[in-house]
Amino acid sequence: MSYAPKIYKDNGGDRQVIADGGVLKVDAGGEVQSANIGAVAGTGVTVKEAGVGAFKTSVLTFVNTPVVLADEAGVVAYGGLKVYDFPQGYIYLLGAVSDLAITKSSAGVNADWDGDIGVGTVPASNNGTLASTEQNIIPTTATPQAAAGATTGKAVSTATEHAILDGHTTAIDAFVNLLVDDADHDVTTTPCNLILNGTLTINWLFLGDN
Repeated sequence: MSYAPKIYKDNGGDRQVIADGGVLKVDAGGEVQSANIGAVAGTGVTVKEAGVGAFKTSVLTFVNTPVVLADEAGVVAYGGLKVYDFPQGYIYLLGAVSDLAITKSSAGVNADWDGDIGVGTVPASNNGTLASTEQNIIPTTATPQAAAGATTGKAVSTATEHAILDGHTTAIDAFVNLLVDDADHDVTTTPCNLILNGTLTINWLFLGDN
């Protein structure tokens, strides 16, 4: 008795066909990529891309990734790190999730510091809060009070962040933005970085370019 495989090549081997009843299985660590994906940025940041057609999932992994803090005297310590370049064109943001461990690198930040995290399309600036495009991918979210200098950055998009990002002239970037409360640092006297480990998952659509 002959067997007809449900996954086969045709068109001279140039096309893979999944017939009725066939299944495409991607094991852990595997990827299915399509055109119009972005590029990772930042020290210690890698990305795995998956998607079919216009639908994309970009999973960024951070391994001891430093975010340099700057001091706005009497206001806040702030830092922003570019972590991803979207392809040039119009991007529809479906949503994002951060699952990060955050630690301080020096005594420039208190062991029990409080702060905020957000993901946006511009880096954090010298204001006491993250606002507007500093947090238009994941909205500003308070980090739990640190213990022994360590806390987490677990945050998620809301319906407010579902939007078309116009990158048809200049491609859109994604930044992880962090704040440390002014009472909890002296990064001018003792420079300090916040160190990231974990993942940031961004789900998005490539709408096209013109």
